Amino acid sequence: MLTKSAISEAINEQNSTLFEKKIIPRSVPIPKSTNRILILSGIRRCGKSTLMRHHFLKNDNAIYINFEDPRLINFELSDFARLEAIMQEQGKEWLLLDEVQIIDQWEIFARSAHDKGISLVITGSNASLLSRELGTKLTGRYYQIELFPFNFDEFLVFHKSERTLKDFDRYFSLGGFPEFLEEPNSDYHRLLLRDIVTRDIALRRHLTNEKQLLRLAVHLLSNIGKDFSYNSLSKILEIKSVRSVIDYCDYLNESYLLEYIPMYSTSIKKQIANPKKVYAVDSAFAQSNSMSFSKDLGRRLENIVFNKLRYLGESIFYYRNKNRECDFLTKTNEQITRAVQVCWEVNNDNLSREIEGLKAAMRETSTQIGIIITYDQEDDIDGIPLIPAWKWI
Repeated sequence: MLTKSAISEAINEQNSTLFEKKIIPRSVPIPKSTNRILILSGIRRCGKSTLMRHHFLKNDNAIYINFEDPRLINFELSDFARLEAIMQEQGKEWLLLDEVQIIDQWEIFARSAHDKGISLVITGSNASLLSRELGTKLTGRYYQIELFPFNFDEFLVFHKSERTLKDFDRYFSLGGFPEFLEEPNSDYHRLLLRDIVTRDIALRRHLTNEKQLLRLAVHLLSNIGKDFSYNSLSKILEIKSVRSVIDYCDYLNESYLLEYIPMYSTSIKKQIANPKKVYAVDSAFAQSNSMSFSKDLGRRLENIVFNKLRYLGESIFYYRNKNRECDFLTKTNEQITRAVQVCWEVNNDNLSREIEGLKAAMRETSTQIGIIITYDQEDDIDGIPLIPAWKWI
């Protein structure tokens, strides 16, 4: 339990430094007003707090509190009453709760505050912890928005640049984490990975074998764009329990670090049984935390294309039959909308493989749209457009 004065002191100091960071407009739609609790979720350090403060503090009508402040380590459910009292004394309408999933039973307060008419904005960096409480206590009361590291458009705004191949090269190399772009540091992505594994997974899941989880994360980050099975991961990393491997992979996904896509099939059982492919939330982040991935330009480009498709909110699959492969199929409203092949450079050695894989996917799914995303080739081959990534994304 904390005293009202201790909570107030932490709030005042946190709010005194809120506008020091550079504000970049984000592409996500933030409602100006809503009768529901607004949830901003996403990987740690992607800009959730900055976005929340930018939208809701500029009119001086909100109180912001970050629960990762060490002074709030003993904050508990009963302390929300004191926080609510501070808000009422200051005459504010909005309450901004940053990384609220740290506080046990926070959803009980959120429901009570919402019922009282208090406007709430909440951030969180763990999808499972948020969704579990939201689904059980706050059904129908919230509106959730996922935030990612900067996309290419946001990157260009940050650097005040135009859309050119040179600027895409910078994005390809640096990625989209805002703090890293402000002050590039060779250790930033590695420290962020350890932070996610330690604070967002091991600590909250009460895991004792943190090194094993970190080894798994590095292995997957080193094999972006490749398929895997839980059994193979268990053997490669010498983790005796396949159940543990499944749980660890789920935790890495819940922290927004990694995403897994299934092989396309009209059978749900086959989708589950076949190997999945893995992608990272940020290509530069994966490069910094792996050995082999950094050398494969094609797979790094593939990861950037995946993140663009994911950002659009479409369901994503990969395609494979006995002889052909296609990197991505996207689905909306139970219909496959397009097939996307990614190739750094189309040449005589790979032309047939890339085109035939794409066309096989289009035939099987009856989609009329198929494209090949390249690094910097622009062409039309047998009715298939080749589009440079820096123009397409």
